[in-house]
Amino acid sequence: MASFIPNLPSMARHVDLKFRSALVLSQLFTKSWGHPDVIKQMAKYRREVMSKRLVMNYVKELNPKIDIVKKITKNGVISYEGFFPSPHALLFPDHMPGNVGRAHFRAYLPEKPGPVCIHLAGTGDHSYFRRQYLLVEDMLKDGVGSILVQNPFYGDRKPPNQFRSSLENVTDLFVMGAALIAECNHLFNWSETLGYGPFAISGVSMGGFMAQLAGSNSLRPISIVPILAWTTASPSYTEGAIAPAVNYPLLQKQLEDPQYTEKIRKIPDQNWLEKMHEMTAKNGDTLAKNMMRILMDDFTSLEFYPTPLDTSLCHVFLAEQDQYVLRNQGTPTYEQLWPNVTVEMMPGYGHVTAYLWKHDLWRKRINELLKSQQQQQAKM
Repeated sequence: MASFIPNLPSMARHVDLKFRSALVLSQLFTKSWGHPDVIKQMAKYRREVMSKRLVMNYVKELNPKIDIVKKITKNGVISYEGFFPSPHALLFPDHMPGNVGRAHFRAYLPEKPGPVCIHLAGTGDHSYFRRQYLLVEDMLKDGVGSILVQNPFYGDRKPPNQFRSSLENVTDLFVMGAALIAECNHLFNWSETLGYGPFAISGVSMGGFMAQLAGSNSLRPISIVPILAWTTASPSYTEGAIAPAVNYPLLQKQLEDPQYTEKIRKIPDQNWLEKMHEMTAKNGDTLAKNMMRILMDDFTSLEFYPTPLDTSLCHVFLAEQDQYVLRNQGTPTYEQLWPNVTVEMMPGYGHVTAYLWKHDLWRKRINELLKSQQQQQAKM
């Protein structure tokens, strides 16, 4: 493997684009943009709650009970498996019907309490295996515990009619982010009651996007480590390698339906349709692609979420040749939005090649950040 790694820069982009051809076989957003009522509720909740670091006010009030179904102590590690009703599902049952609204997790915590990192799943990761094998086991050797959460709409939380990872509605992605903000911070509180801390949260690709949103609403300083993500998901879904998997013809047809657009127009405190038509007149793209830019920015851009309480604890990994997560189109940088954050570029690597070969680096950085937090706390 070592002799092959120097050739990665010349092939990284090619590998990413090769994976694109496989992606188009599994489409995203196969049903709609989402019900107008869900879009309306999510817009209000993002603007009035998530953007103001108020999610935990609702979580603390709801305080959903965490049920532990399995607890095993072996070789100095306590393994938990459990579930709880997602706070977001309690607030908005229609957003997460049935099994989608039950948050499932596994925790691997050293018997001696210490730091803990939540690892969120990337696109297509419906199980715990990859994260356990690539992250958890080696981090435990350094005394760092891990919590693995199943994404809404994935694994045990996948809607019965959804095909694999093919989210049916654009709003499903926004609901996923909102739900994980509440669920991850609830699990931080749970592990803190067991004596653990300090904390970090990380994820790769889509998991990285979700991790930075969840971290933005933390009421404690934590390390946030987005890997192969960006400050907004807008370029990824409109220009990146995953864009051909989006069912744009279906979404375009829905935007040409006056009954649907009239319901969108009535959502207060937004001008999405006007912006969409203005952008289309300027750039010549379809209505659907421009609406995707607008909504992805509105719901995923870090511009509209709180700055982490201590950005010096945060570390970002970017792949120089990444064809999935693009960093163009005038989008803000991490340095602009998170002062004092450390951004580490992986030269020559693409999205796929970084995932295949850089987990050791990611584990090392997370461990270093958590040890730094421990040292800071010891001085207080």
